[in-house]
Amino acid sequence: MLRILLPIGLFVAALLYFGGFLNSGYTRDVERPVRDVMTALEGLDVRREPGSPGTDPSRSGGVMPDFKLEREPGKMVWVVMAGDKVATRMIATLEPLKDGAATRIHAAVERGDAPEDIVSPAFRSEKITLGLFAAALESQINKLTLAWGPQCDQLVQEFLNGGSPGSDDRSTLGGAIGATSRDIMRIGAADTKLRAAGCDPDQRPKDAAPLTPAITPPHSMSGPAPQDEVRFEPGKPMIDPTVR
Repeated sequence: MLRILLPIGLFVAALLYFGGFLNSGYTRDVERPVRDVMTALEGLDVRREPGSPGTDPSRSGGVMPDFKLEREPGKMVWVVMAGDKVATRMIATLEPLKDGAATRIHAAVERGDAPEDIVSPAFRSEKITLGLFAAALESQINKLTLAWGPQCDQLVQEFLNGGSPGSDDRSTLGGAIGATSRDIMRIGAADTKLRAAGCDPDQRPKDAAPLTPAITPPHSMSGPAPQDEVRFEPGKPMIDPTVR
């Protein structure tokens, strides 16, 4: 996932939610046996996703959610409690494939009986919670199956040089909607390339040099800007009001 460019949970949840990929639920096949997958998923904690869902009691009527993991053969259930009531259940079922050499993960969410006023916003809607859960599952599975190497840096650099998200015109509503759709498609295609190459940005060395787009300025940075160009300088208007 492109955590180098966007927080993984935010990107995956948005991609899955707005792209409609969760309409039939979340499923992923992993080339690892069930035992290894279950071990990897034991480290899953949705509170580590962007926005730290479920960590601010002021957003759930002063009630701090309680999280617990229940295990059964072929199933893992993360239960979110709001006081003595269940806010939601996040369920991962693990089906062995290829004579036990691989695993199919299917995720589902069941809303509990806790009233909304004591439930964190992230756990009030099954669809939103499923997007969050899917992002957390992706993070844990990527740690198990992917790595990071020089070829991964090259792929990300190619993506950045090809036009990063947010580079399209968004001055109109139609333009903004179209640009957002293209952003999702760009990031999704780049994510597919990274995964196919065995790359997990979470495993990129923390002290590695940041990757940035290769940009050629439209005019010399030392020379004067074109007369009609919008410029930003602290404390000054972006457009000269004296120019007519």
